[in-house]
Amino acid sequence: MKIELRCPGCGKGYLIDEDAAGGELVCPACSSHVATPSPPRADSRAASPQPHGAGTGASAAAPEAAVPAAAPAPRQEQVICPRCQLHFVPRRATAPEGTAQRRTVLVVEDMTYFREIAADALSPRYEVKAAANLNEARAAIAAGGIDMMVLDLTLDGGDHGIELLRTMAFKPCPILIFTAQDESEMYGDSWDELRSLGADDLVMKGMNVGESLRRKVSALLGERWDEEE
Repeated sequence: MKIELRCPGCGKGYLIDEDAAGGELVCPACSSHVATPSPPRADSRAASPQPHGAGTGASAAAPEAAVPAAAPAPRQEQVICPRCQLHFVPRRATAPEGTAQRRTVLVVEDMTYFREIAADALSPRYEVKAAANLNEARAAIAAGGIDMMVLDLTLDGGDHGIELLRTMAFKPCPILIFTAQDESEMYGDSWDELRSLGADDLVMKGMNVGESLRRKVSALLGERWDEEE
């Protein structure tokens, strides 16, 4: 059996189960506390008919089932900066607009320093995989899922980067040469040979190489990367 209640704060009507009477509820509309009467005795229930036309007048609001107050939204996890001790909510890297997921760039480089520079420069937008030698590079290419390759020509003290180009059965993705060789040696016949082996562009290691990597990788993938990112 239902009991009709009306909020004294906003006048909103509710129907509650008779068994739930004898306490109070919080009005979801205005947060006022509404006292509920004690449940009637069994003999009075039978003797008391339902009021005729309850809740149907022009000024009466239609009764609604009582609902619990909404639970508060979960708090976002905060991180404490180890240097300045400030609390902040980390911003997650997201895929570029219009793409389903982040693209993957394979960085083939035997020097840890330049692998880290490439990873720091590219990871805000791309998934970065690293290979420190020829075997690791071949394994990563065989596993698939590579959208772009940044390739050092001199791996492990030899021309193993060029060897990788020559022995690939097919070109898996755009290839950006990443080299510290003298710039004057990278053009003319040398560059023509690299182009014939599948290279698309090159970046010389040096000052602001991270900016150059971002610009050329995004260009080869048909994207635009604003430095404000």
